[in-house]
Amino acid sequence: MKLYIKLVSASIRSRMQYKMNFVFSMVSYGIVMMIDFLMLAAILNRFNEVKGWNLYEVGILYGISSVSLSLYRTVAPEIHEFEKYMIEGEFDSLLIRPVSPLVLLLSKNLDLSRIGGALQGMIIIALSLYHVSHTHSITLLLIYLPVILVCGWVISFSLALVTATIAFWTQRIKDFQTFTLYAPFYAANYPMNIYPGWLKFIFFTVIPVAFINYVPMLFLLNKSGNIYYLLLPVLVALLFFYLALAFWNFGIRFYHSTGT
Repeated sequence: MKLYIKLVSASIRSRMQYKMNFVFSMVSYGIVMMIDFLMLAAILNRFNEVKGWNLYEVGILYGISSVSLSLYRTVAPEIHEFEKYMIEGEFDSLLIRPVSPLVLLLSKNLDLSRIGGALQGMIIIALSLYHVSHTHSITLLLIYLPVILVCGWVISFSLALVTATIAFWTQRIKDFQTFTLYAPFYAANYPMNIYPGWLKFIFFTVIPVAFINYVPMLFLLNKSGNIYYLLLPVLVALLFFYLALAFWNFGIRFYHSTGT
């Protein structure tokens, strides 16, 4: 852990050499995501509810999804861009070092500009909670919110790690990311009960984005379920992280050096 902290600190210091570029990137990324939500709000504003969920309740789902994905993109950009290590042979340089390749990947080139997306998500959550508080008690929701965000980050990272591992066989993963990250997290912006049964099955099992926000919000917003719904995201996050890490360690065995 001490080594990881030192590596991360060095990465942050290198990024902060260009402070204006960091600020501009962070603000611009946050603005882009805010525009995305405003477009979503414009659509939802034409309807009073979507399957029993109003605009501000959907806003909470959207905000949690945005923060979770942005935090993952902040701390693990090299996992997201892992295919370059396969194509350009850069993974060889990680294997010859006396540190876990995964630790090295997580300590390289932190994308601090993604913090703008996390801040944007938190703003949307705060505004949505303010309006929801007029009709719901949000005390428990506020207490549980950090747990939701951590679980969302863990599930996001686990999905990305599984996708990155596929590169040991396919080399390229950009197309896979569309199906394992982009599309599922876009779908997680909405309540899961709007999707057909087969798609809900995927989002509750193979790609468990439903546990990032939808499942705990069912109980916290008095939609259905019981207090055990608050335990499910934690269990799913831990299980999925364990499986993703095991899959990663399995995939490394099939890595073939480029020889360059």
